[in-house]
Amino acid sequence: MAKLNRAAPAAPAAAALPVTALGLTGYFFIGTAAVLIPSVMPFITDEYMATGLTLTAIGLIFPARAVGGILGNLLAGVASDRLGYSKLVWIAALALAASMVLVAGAGLWLLFLAGFALISIVQASLTTGINAMVADANRDSRARALNVLHGVYAVGATISPLVFGIVLEQGVPWRWTVAATGLIWLAYGAGSLLLYRSITPPPQPAAAPGEDEPGRDPQQEKTPQSEAGTSFFSSTWDTLRDILGSNWGMLRNAGFLSLFLIAFIYNGVAFSLLGWVALFMQESAGLSTFSSISMISVFYVALTAGRFICAAYAERLGYGLTLLILAAGLVLTYPLVVFSTTAAPLVIGIFLTGLTLSGLFPTALAYGSRLYPQHSGSVTGVLNVAMTIGTMLPPLWTAVFSDLWSFQTALGINYSMALLLLAVCLYLARVEPRRPN
Repeated sequence: MAKLNRAAPAAPAAAALPVTALGLTGYFFIGTAAVLIPSVMPFITDEYMATGLTLTAIGLIFPARAVGGILGNLLAGVASDRLGYSKLVWIAALALAASMVLVAGAGLWLLFLAGFALISIVQASLTTGINAMVADANRDSRARALNVLHGVYAVGATISPLVFGIVLEQGVPWRWTVAATGLIWLAYGAGSLLLYRSITPPPQPAAAPGEDEPGRDPQQEKTPQSEAGTSFFSSTWDTLRDILGSNWGMLRNAGFLSLFLIAFIYNGVAFSLLGWVALFMQESAGLSTFSSISMISVFYVALTAGRFICAAYAERLGYGLTLLILAAGLVLTYPLVVFSTTAAPLVIGIFLTGLTLSGLFPTALAYGSRLYPQHSGSVTGVLNVAMTIGTMLPPLWTAVFSDLWSFQTALGINYSMALLLLAVCLYLARVEPRRPN
């Protein structure tokens, strides 16, 4: 198999608790940021359709997000392994704050798309860094830690649409909500920087001439100044080669390829529903701004509950069986969303969809980290790429099919992903090695 990236050293035991707390706090805010665009989608649609754009054209916001997310994940996967998770987190948080303020002031549609892609690059880097950081700090209970982490994300995603709905219904411009979210990330980035400085060991004093530097590999020598340029380009090429080699090597593994499909389907089903549900409920069911945006909270209430349940039982049941139970649940409950024509059954369907999707991605991350235990950053990066592709294609074709036919027809087409998920999880449940009690 191709050479894999070097893993970052594990967090010291004394730093594991604050590092995990930092990850949980960050993922709470990531949940807030993740539902921002679905919450303001009716306002974005109204503003830009008034300029002559179609629903399909506005749906390009999802590919813009995905392109940025893919770039961010590919870069962050290896950066977190090589540079350290904590450093990546505070840099990405500050960059996210700046990019959100930039997008809040973007008026032209193409400029808005470009700015949104920038947001996705740095947010994907932040997400990858936090996932790898928490997985590395909790190596003996990754599934539990990652399900709790993503459960906290779901808590933020549950509360935020209610807050956004109240604020937007009071007439506050949607762009102000984007800028205010950027200020949250500014505060988080500053706090992350302070924690990073507090847990990072001070630099070792320089060694006397002829002596080895403390903690330094004697085989590692300083690069002469005249060779700095050559060393930089050589290092860059080696890094790119490692990224492509390790990612391709993992994807040639049938088990990891199955996890890649799970990550794609998870976000494909979720975002094709959440991306448009507020607009659909507002136009088709006649719900108010607050009520239509609250549908996002219904989804995340279920997602939150499901993730904490998975955190409690995934280690005992096994990762493969946990994934299979969730996939079977989605196959059984998603038709309620597809065939609902009134608000009440659709709300129930949204809740059950969130419940059955809940543990798919964090458990897949844990499964992948078990396959490649020394390369959690690369595993997280590749699976986040799959998840990001899921935010691009299914929501976009949902917009296209909704323009051509109806929202229900588009959701019915998406049901094929649930069937594929069931087949993939059946395979993983069969090949997962049994662990000793």
